[in-house]
Amino acid sequence: MGKSKKMGKTKMVAEGIIREMLPAVDCSVKIGKQEYADRWKRVQEAMAAKGYMAGYACGSELDRSDAAWLAGVFDPIIERYGVLVPREGAPVVFAGSEGGHVIEEAVEQSGAGIVLLLEFQISDEEYRHAHFVSLDRVLEQQGLKPGAGKVAIFSSPEFIPYEHVRLFQDKLGPENVVFDPELLQLIKYEKSDTELEIIGIANVIADAAFRGMLAATVPGTTELAVAAVGDCIMKELGAGRTGFPTIVTAGDRGYTVIGPATNYVIQKGDMVSLGLSPTFNGYHGITRRTVRAGADPTPRQMEFIGAVEGLYRVVMDAVREAAAKGLSSNTVDQAGKRYLESLKLETISGEKLTPQEPYTFVHNTGCSECQEGYGAITPHTDRPLGNEIANMIDVALTGFKKRGKPLFEVLYAVVEDTFWKKGTETGVYNRLPLNVQHLVGSDVTVGDNVNPYHSSFGN
Repeated sequence: MGKSKKMGKTKMVAEGIIREMLPAVDCSVKIGKQEYADRWKRVQEAMAAKGYMAGYACGSELDRSDAAWLAGVFDPIIERYGVLVPREGAPVVFAGSEGGHVIEEAVEQSGAGIVLLLEFQISDEEYRHAHFVSLDRVLEQQGLKPGAGKVAIFSSPEFIPYEHVRLFQDKLGPENVVFDPELLQLIKYEKSDTELEIIGIANVIADAAFRGMLAATVPGTTELAVAAVGDCIMKELGAGRTGFPTIVTAGDRGYTVIGPATNYVIQKGDMVSLGLSPTFNGYHGITRRTVRAGADPTPRQMEFIGAVEGLYRVVMDAVREAAAKGLSSNTVDQAGKRYLESLKLETISGEKLTPQEPYTFVHNTGCSECQEGYGAITPHTDRPLGNEIANMIDVALTGFKKRGKPLFEVLYAVVEDTFWKKGTETGVYNRLPLNVQHLVGSDVTVGDNVNPYHSSFGN
C-alpha cells in the first residue's frame, strides 16, 4: 500500500473513532469554585495545625500539579509562577509579564487572586505597560513580616528554583521559611468524586487516541506520524495538552524505554512501544502498550509480552485485595515481586533468565501524569491505600541490562492504565484489552474484548 493510501486509511479510522467517542466526552465536567474553596480550607486548616502563616507552591510547564490543584492553573506559559496560600482567604497567584495573561484566565475559574510580580519579569525584556507589584508589597498586604510566623514551601526542592526560596528567606528570614511538601501532597492524594469523574473522561480519550495510533502503526510510517494520529484525536476529543510527549519507540529505540516519537521509519517486524497521556480539564489519563508492526510476535516475543500481562493481573489482583481488606499498600509491591522471582523467560541465546522491571508497579496521578510527589506504591509504603484515589498501574519489563546488548527478543514491553478506588471498590478506567496486537494496522473496534478489570467510576 502506498504512503498516500496508508495516510488516507488512517485518517478515515481516526475520524471514525472521533465520531464514535465524542458523545462519551462531557467537556462541561470541571472543578468548580466551591471545590476550590473547600481545598483552600483543608490546606489552611493543615497549615494552622502546624503554625504556618502561609504556604507557597511554585510551578512551570514541567511541574504543574501543585499550582493546578490549588488555583486551576493548568496551562502555564513562558515563566515560572507561584501560588501563595494565606492563613485565611483566597490564594494569590504570582505571575510573570507574558504568562500572566493566560493565568489571569485560569484564576477566573478558581476564584484565586493574581498579581504580576516584579521579580518574575523576564530579565532581558521590558514590559512598559504592565502593572507590576513587588514581593514586599504582597507580603505586607498578607501581614507577612519577620517574626510573624513561618511560611511553608509546598513544592519539592527538586522543582522550586533557588531564587524563589531566597526571595522569601530575604524578606522573612531563613529560619522562617521551611519545606513541607507532604502537607499538600497528602491532601491532594485523596480525590473528590468530580476529580475521579474527570480522570475517567481523560482515560476515555486516552483509549480512543491509542486505538488511532495502533491503526497507524504499519511499516513505512514514521514514529511521529503515528504520534500525530494520537495527538490529533486527543485534541479533537477535548484534551488540551499531554502529560508527556507522546511515546512511539520502534526497533532499537526500545532502549529509550519512554522516548518521544522521532522521524524513525517503522520497519516490518519492529517491536513498537506506544504511550500517550491526555490532559482533560487539568487531569490526566494514560494508555501504554507494546506491539509488533507488520507481523505477529514470535513465540519468544509473545512469551515476553505475556509475562508483562501476567504481572499486570497479579498487581491488579493485589490492589483489589488490599482495597477490600484494608491491607498495607506494599502488599501490592510484594505480590508483583513474588511473581517476578518465579519468572524465567527464554533469552536470545536460549538461556532462561528473569527480565528486570524498570520501576515500581503503581504510581499516583492527578494534575500530573506521575509527579504528584506522594502515593506511589513501593516496598516501603506501609500505609493502606487512600480512601478515594486514582493511581496508574504501570508494569513493564526490560529485555536488556546495557544499551546495545539485548538479552531478549523484546527490548521493552509495557502495559499502563489508570485505576480508581473508593472505599473498598476498585476498577480500571481503561477499556482496551491488555493485549492489543489484533488492533495494529487495523480498523477493528474493541467490541466485547475489554480489559478484565475495567469498571467505570460511578457505575
